[in-house]
Amino acid sequence: MPLHRMDRTAMTGCIAWPVHLDSYGACGTSVYAVWPEQRPDEPMVVCCTGLSVRAVLVEEPCGPREPWRQVFPDLDDPDMEIAERSEDLLAYVLLGTTGATWALRKPGSAPEAPMHDSFDGFWSADLDDLTDTGRAAVDALSSIYGRPPVLLTLHDT
Repeated sequence: MPLHRMDRTAMTGCIAWPVHLDSYGACGTSVYAVWPEQRPDEPMVVCCTGLSVRAVLVEEPCGPREPWRQVFPDLDDPDMEIAERSEDLLAYVLLGTTGATWALRKPGSAPEAPMHDSFDGFWSADLDDLTDTGRAAVDALSSIYGRPPVLLTLHDT
């Protein structure tokens, strides 16, 4: 059964969703853990995985660009066919999806200020946002692949 969540209160997965933040409407949010095949500081590549695993970006990236560039190095290329394709991956896992999105307020803005005056981007997950179950799953896979994952948060536009 697909994980289509149109109700903003329906939340699935291994993420402690930031329900304390301001809601930003009924768009959705998904969080993935991704293990790229090679890190920039690695002198050797994985030897013949036998299967190339790639991701194609179909929704809007949220959060800092540095993690995204590890997986999608051409993210800002004007050619969308190039920009939306990932590097080779060892694995990727959907950690959670919800019908909600949350907005960050500019530092120092009053809580009662309208969001259109205080908007400072969308919430994006990091390792501290994992539930105990999520942490166990990510830790197990990270021990298999010998590296931590890159967490990617997508906003359903």
